[in-house]
Amino acid sequence: MAQTRNRWTIYLKQLRHKNRSVYMTWMLSYVSVLLVPILISGVIYGATLNVVKAEINRANQSILLQMEQAIDSQFKGIENLSLEVSLNRRIAAFISADTNLSDSDHYDVYQIANDLRVYEIANDFLEGIYIYYKNSDTVIARNNRMNIEALYEHIRLEEHMPFQSLREYFDQGYIKGYHSVVVSEENEWRPTVMYAQNVNSTIMNQPGAVLLFMIDRSKLLEQASAPEKGTIFILDKDNRFIASTGDSLSEPALLYSDMSKESGQLEIETDGHRLVASYTTSSITGWKYVMTLPANVYHQKMNVVEQLTIASILLCLIVGGGVTYWLLKRNYLPIHALIQSLSFKAGFTFDRGSNEYSFLEQALSSTFHEKEELHYKLNQHNNTLRSHFLQRLLKGQLDSHIPLHESFSAYDLRFPLGGFSVILLRIEHFGKFHRKDEDQVHNKRLLHFLIANVVEEVARKSVNAYAVELDQELLACIVNHQLASPTEQRGELGHIAEETMSFISNHAHVQLTAAISAQQEGEYGIFQAFQEAIEAMEYRIIVGSGGIIHYGDLSGNDNLGAAPGGYFYPLKVEQQLIVMVREGQLDKAKAFVGEIIQKNVTKEPFPFHTAKCLMFDLMATLQKVIGEIRIAGKPDMPDGVRAIERLMQCQTVGEMRSQLYDMLELLCGYVNNNREYCSNPLIDKVMKYVNEYYQDENLNISMIGEAFSMTPSYVSKLFKELAGESLLDYINKTRLVQAKLLLIGGKYTVSEISLKVGYNDVNTFHRIFKKFEGITPGRYREVK
Repeated sequence: MAQTRNRWTIYLKQLRHKNRSVYMTWMLSYVSVLLVPILISGVIYGATLNVVKAEINRANQSILLQMEQAIDSQFKGIENLSLEVSLNRRIAAFISADTNLSDSDHYDVYQIANDLRVYEIANDFLEGIYIYYKNSDTVIARNNRMNIEALYEHIRLEEHMPFQSLREYFDQGYIKGYHSVVVSEENEWRPTVMYAQNVNSTIMNQPGAVLLFMIDRSKLLEQASAPEKGTIFILDKDNRFIASTGDSLSEPALLYSDMSKESGQLEIETDGHRLVASYTTSSITGWKYVMTLPANVYHQKMNVVEQLTIASILLCLIVGGGVTYWLLKRNYLPIHALIQSLSFKAGFTFDRGSNEYSFLEQALSSTFHEKEELHYKLNQHNNTLRSHFLQRLLKGQLDSHIPLHESFSAYDLRFPLGGFSVILLRIEHFGKFHRKDEDQVHNKRLLHFLIANVVEEVARKSVNAYAVELDQELLACIVNHQLASPTEQRGELGHIAEETMSFISNHAHVQLTAAISAQQEGEYGIFQAFQEAIEAMEYRIIVGSGGIIHYGDLSGNDNLGAAPGGYFYPLKVEQQLIVMVREGQLDKAKAFVGEIIQKNVTKEPFPFHTAKCLMFDLMATLQKVIGEIRIAGKPDMPDGVRAIERLMQCQTVGEMRSQLYDMLELLCGYVNNNREYCSNPLIDKVMKYVNEYYQDENLNISMIGEAFSMTPSYVSKLFKELAGESLLDYINKTRLVQAKLLLIGGKYTVSEISLKVGYNDVNTFHRIFKKFEGITPGRYREVK
């Protein structure tokens, strides 16, 4: 006990001696903390002044903007009213009246005055409407009629304006705008506002009319809410007051030219007083709407902020001093307990030659070092454990009694977003990593590591993602993203897969196939997303390898009505294909075959063996064409058996499609070459005869044989050998060419067109048209 007591005494003496540095450090720290609020208060003071000033400016501009919108709205209503007045039938018709008014003209003046009275009542913003007709020198108002001399005695642009200036103003070719004018009232001239717009005559070189709308000036600022001790006024481009909430000055202290911007603020001095003026500009009249406020009132709020800031600094000095003393006393004592705990429990000795900070630094560094070593050893096994966990997560084999969020935290997996999808990447060719020696396994692991890192890096530019190896050729990437529309989710995941495949292909020459699931909500949807991606990857045998397969593309509507497990290739479709190939229509035949494959394969999940059956049927159809055109023994044509063998060796539908296209090119090329080579003058005569008599319903092979003194069978046989098609087909094709022209014209019905091209039975016409064109005549007219 005595030894323990002595040891504690030694430690306490050391602490008393060494804690002087700690005490001084705390003192300096809290003094620094005391100064920080003072500095912050100064910064806040400057910022607050700017904010207060900006708020005052914003409030002033808001008042001006509301006033501008209210007045401009009334002006737009006046402009709309002027358009309505100019379109008035009686007002427009009176333009043609001359100086000698007839009785009917006087009656029209009365009617027009009544109309003007109605227009004035409809808009309480107006105090009068005048119409000056130049042709008859007549001015009509709601209650009287005058000429331009009388109007001059009543309205002027300026008080001392000569009469000739008023006439020149009305003689302008184009008048439209607002003016500050004066009107005569009890032998005095009162300022007001006028909107003028001319009305052109519909008769060439005839003078029109001018509409004058006198605006009630007292109502311009009727709804303006000027602040206390503030004034709002309107100033035109000639520095004249339009209206004011206070006493108008004879000469404005603020000129229009001083306000060069659309809106703003400036300080002015008038009669020894400082004013702050805020202004904005009307987009309709170009007038300036100005609000003035005494500078002392404007800066009153900022003076209050300044006083509050000084008070806060003083408060910081008082309160901060007390808090600093209390914190120094409170936080100095825990240093003893901390040093003791580290000395006795952590096994560190407090050296006499060091201070508390050095001791704490040594102890914490040692503790962190041990923690890092432990974390490193754990991480060596964590990647394997996490991969195993992700594999079980994808396959739905997790323990149900452990919550998923706890498992995610244990394996350092972060899934903060609500949507989940899975991208499967299949290695089709190993490229540079392909080896035949014992390093093949190492190369595959290296390639898997490369692909996993690339897809994670690409995906994590926008979402969270974790990649895991499933087998030697397949990797999965779990993508955690925001729940979005299917189109947005498809584009985002497609971009990730495309960029990954492009990078791996360019740098490693490795070909990948990607399968992308639909989005699922919540962590428990990862298993469903994995199953969808697996199903999409199985569909690669249909669309081919090296591309991107979306699970959403596997489902769709079957437009052809094909039964499940079967395919669509009826006899009439086969006959149409035979006709196209037999006539050498390569482009049309390719498009037709592509359409058949498109309808069967890409619209629904289509088994590969069923796809092969469809391809064999198409190849068998081409074998029938070979038999019909009698080219089975030609050395330059493919053997049908060998073509089917090559078809069976194909691994994807795309390869099968290429084999079919190659056969179509050979067959159609042969047909076209044979037709050109066997051109004959007799055949040309027969074709010319058909083109002349195709409208005759009796035109047939017998009629043509009689015309050329030959038997029908001989003519038919000779035509087919030399032209490459039967004579009856040529007759039908000639008629259909003319029928299609008539269908596009839309002048005749289908029955009438049938008779015009030589078919007395419309049903026969329908049957032959659909055989050669694939659609009915009525549908052909709708499409074209």
